[in-house]
Order: sequence, then structure tokens, then C-alpha cells
Amino acid sequence: MSSIKNNGEGFTAIELVVMLVVLAVAFTGFAGSYNTIQGITKKARDINVANQLAFAKVQAYENLAYTSLPTTTPTGSLIQVEDFSSALPTNLRAPRTGIVYVNTVSPTLKQIVVSIRYGSSDDQKVIDYADFIQKNGL
Repeated sequence: MSSIKNNGEGFTAIELVVMLVVLAVAFTGFAGSYNTIQGITKKARDINVANQLAFAKVQAYENLAYTSLPTTTPTGSLIQVEDFSSALPTNLRAPRTGIVYVNTVSPTLKQIVVSIRYGSSDDQKVIDYADFIQKNGL
């Protein structure tokens, strides 16, 4: 029977196998973390895009003359006045909807609500922006 002498040079087969197992576990952990981070980044990007669109839509209505805003009846109820779903980017998860509602609170005050919804029912995101517009100024 021959014996293997270890004179301190190189690695043994067991050391190499242990090193490969440790590297495989580390790589698997890294790959899982990377995929999770990619998913979180995508969700954050979608939320940012939806927020920017909703805010821009509210600003567009704020820049309209008060008399050009639709008057809704009965007073105090939100009425849909615009559906801009087709203008939403396709990178937002389907189904996606963008709706503008107006509420005539009083003869001199109207409320604008912009609602963007995207994603399926299990993971649906809702972005709502609202503002009041007063006759003769905000």
C-alpha cells in the first residue's frame, strides 16, 4: 500500500472539493440576492413612473381655467372625466388603467383625483393623487 506524502505544496483533493462546495453555495446566494434586487428595482421604477404620470396629469388639470373643468352632479360625487389608460407605458404590468375624476365640492371649489392602477389583483399597485382647485386661484 502506498502512502501519500503531503509536503505542504499544493492542495489535496478534499480541500479542492470543499473549496468548490463553498464557492457554489456563495454563488447560489449571490444569484438569489441579485434576482431579488432586480425585482425590487423593477417595482421601484414602475412606482416612480406611475407617480410622475399622475403628478403630471394633476398639474395639467391645475393649469386649466376653472370654467373649463367639468361640473359634476350631484355635488360631492366623483365623476370620471378622462380615461388615459392608453397613454400609460407598456412596461407597467397589465392590466393598467389611468382615470381622472372630478368632484364639484361647491360652486367655487372642485376636486381633481388621478388614479393609476397596474398589475394583477394579487400584486396590484394603486397610485392616487388628489388636489383642490378653487375658482380664481388654487
